[in-house]
Amino acid sequence: MWGARVVRRGGSLSGLFLLMLLLGSCRTIPPSVPGAGVRPPAPTFAVYYGERPRPMALARFDWAIVPDDVPLPSGGKTVYFAYLSVGEVDAGSAVARALTALPGGVESVSLGRNAFWRSTVADVRKEALRQVLLARVVRDAKRGFGGLFLDTLDSPLAYREAHPRRGRGIRRALLSLIGIVHASYPGLRIVVNRGFEILPEIAPDLAGVLYEDFCSRYDEKTRRYVVVPEAERARILPAIMRARRRNPSLALLALDYDDPAHPVFRRRCRALAHSLGFAHFDSDVALDRIGRPEGGR
Repeated sequence: MWGARVVRRGGSLSGLFLLMLLLGSCRTIPPSVPGAGVRPPAPTFAVYYGERPRPMALARFDWAIVPDDVPLPSGGKTVYFAYLSVGEVDAGSAVARALTALPGGVESVSLGRNAFWRSTVADVRKEALRQVLLARVVRDAKRGFGGLFLDTLDSPLAYREAHPRRGRGIRRALLSLIGIVHASYPGLRIVVNRGFEILPEIAPDLAGVLYEDFCSRYDEKTRRYVVVPEAERARILPAIMRARRRNPSLALLALDYDDPAHPVFRRRCRALAHSLGFAHFDSDVALDRIGRPEGGR
């Protein structure tokens, strides 16, 4: 497998229920959201964790987020971003293997478990983890990746919120880690997945932010695709717009998980993303589907 976050797709929304959700949840964001009217061009992008490389399909996009062990094609316009999980350690991953070779192994950096993904929530304050992650960055840069995609920032931040005393210093550790990566490789573009709590602070070091679960998501408990409530977007968008004000060139990327059997729903989510200046990409939860490029307006 290219990617660690791959599961079997669950059931789909019924047609009637879907239409009801569309009427209530995918309206245009209210104009009170700061910066909602800003619509700069955004790069087309794809996120692909499928089993086999698909360079011809990915060549249609400006940016492609892929696992860091994928063979990189030569030439072409596409900038490839290497996947790197910062806040969780996936069993069997290169990071897990590197940590296993060190005293204490993966458990030495553990804050807990993500039961759904069967991964370890990682303590980014631990020097062993930071050195292993930075070694992957060095490797990815040498391999010719044009960027890094930093995933799972929210996991240690959620631990910090749930355990304020034990989680002291986690936020600062994330900020410093991203700053070190940017300072060490200023030519390497960085895109983060969510991480909205710290986004305005790290925005100057970033090329883009991925808003995963923008309009639709895969519910891990029910194993179904569901609509993201409008109120949730309204809470998140101000942090993104603050980050954009700090870094006007910050690319806004929206990723949705949905059922391909409902193209009307997909079109509504795409239109909503474009109206807010986001490039849009949708796939099933396995991220092994590549459609046509969908840029921002």
